[in-house]
Amino acid sequence: MKKFFLFCFYLCSFSLYAQIFTPGTGVKLTLYDIALYSAGAVTNPQTGNYTIHQNLTISSGDTLILDNPTLSIHVADSVSIIIQGCIICEERDNQLVISGENNNNPASLFELRFENAVSSMLSNLLFEYAQNIVINESSVCFHNCEFRYFREPVIKYMNCNPIIEQCYFHDNQSAAINSAVNVTGAPIIRHNQFYHNVLGNANQPQLNLGPGTATDTLIIENNHIEGCVSMSGGIAIANLMNISETKAIVRHNLVENNRYGYTQQGTNISSLIEDNIFINNNLEENPMNGGSGISIYGYDTTCTAKIRHNLITGNLWGITAIYYHHIDMGTISDFGYNCLYDNGNNGEMYALYNNANSPITAVGNYWGDDSEAFAESVIYHQTDQTNLGMVGYLPIAASTTEQLPCYASDSTQNINNELINKSEITIFPNPCADLCLIKSSQPIMKIQLFNLLGQCIITQEGGFQTNLSLSVKSFPSGMYLLEVQTIQGTITKKLQIR
Repeated sequence: MKKFFLFCFYLCSFSLYAQIFTPGTGVKLTLYDIALYSAGAVTNPQTGNYTIHQNLTISSGDTLILDNPTLSIHVADSVSIIIQGCIICEERDNQLVISGENNNNPASLFELRFENAVSSMLSNLLFEYAQNIVINESSVCFHNCEFRYFREPVIKYMNCNPIIEQCYFHDNQSAAINSAVNVTGAPIIRHNQFYHNVLGNANQPQLNLGPGTATDTLIIENNHIEGCVSMSGGIAIANLMNISETKAIVRHNLVENNRYGYTQQGTNISSLIEDNIFINNNLEENPMNGGSGISIYGYDTTCTAKIRHNLITGNLWGITAIYYHHIDMGTISDFGYNCLYDNGNNGEMYALYNNANSPITAVGNYWGDDSEAFAESVIYHQTDQTNLGMVGYLPIAASTTEQLPCYASDSTQNINNELINKSEITIFPNPCADLCLIKSSQPIMKIQLFNLLGQCIITQEGGFQTNLSLSVKSFPSGMYLLEVQTIQGTITKKLQIR
């Protein structure tokens, strides 16, 4: 093994950039193993705090194991870590930090690349000060990881279906998850928090997803997506070049304070949008350029959306439909139960704006009032402009209907039973240093945070929402108890503040 590593190092050092390759013989290695035989390319094996000075490739068939003795990994400027085999980091006792230089030049930051990698599992990792993570035709799962201070889109996927769950993306200059318009993929993105990304204020959303695949479903589920800059959107799915077919489920998300909430654009997109909260997505300064809770922009009628049980409020527009589309917001046999109120701009209320000649079925929704006259006043369609499609919105659902405030209906819980149980409470990130998200399968009445002396240090009303944010940055590090009172009872969870 020693001879192999020395040979690879010296062989590659004749090129412009020195590189280290593992042998590609099916071996399992730790960074300690690589450091011993890398001739200085990887240093500090005795302390467990490693520095990678040159490009490192884990060859096809080989596995890099990030074990407990690996305490931290510092990656030098412009270095690439390329995974062609497999990387495993799970069941750690502590969070492993992989950090690049704190440098404002994006060209000098490190990148992590997966190239035809298989079955990589990364858990309990903190990535910071990096250029990006590229996943190309690879099987990768990120679980309970944190990503911050990236200069380019954090995760770029190409022709693959990565799994990203219970992760925390925050304070990044660009999108959190991104794919190009000419590649396909159907990632599973669930139980994550996306907080204040796209700080460079480019015109892009925090989740910027391209076309899907004909055989897989893109899933965006149980996420909290909160923005802070005027050009950053929430979720976007686009099939602009009519590549393959996109099937998407967007469910149980809280999307707030972005330029817009959710948009889909292009052709051959079929989406189910249900049980989400789109609130205060109004950071766009010009209402003609954005600000919708939901926007469906179809190049033809193959851009379809079934919209059910969503709460849409505080946006510049509730739902906008542009060009061509096929939108189902509710039928006589299957009410929509969407709740749209207080969406508007320039002194006018716009719950639904059908800016297309395609009709919309929108039966059984609440528009801010029970009356037909009020609903007509906040719906813009053929009666306002003859060349537009008609919106069929009668009958109107009453505001007292239990299914209106975007709570999961029984049918939704049956579909999503593996993720949403009646007694489920999720806190992430946990441990947490700044802002944590409390998710409940049932509406929350109140939360209380107790220290280990039994003293209640904060009480916050739940407002019968299923997603709440809690700021803990002012509290000392340590273990706390979070008491969550739902409509079905009280559940206590441990919360570690660091």
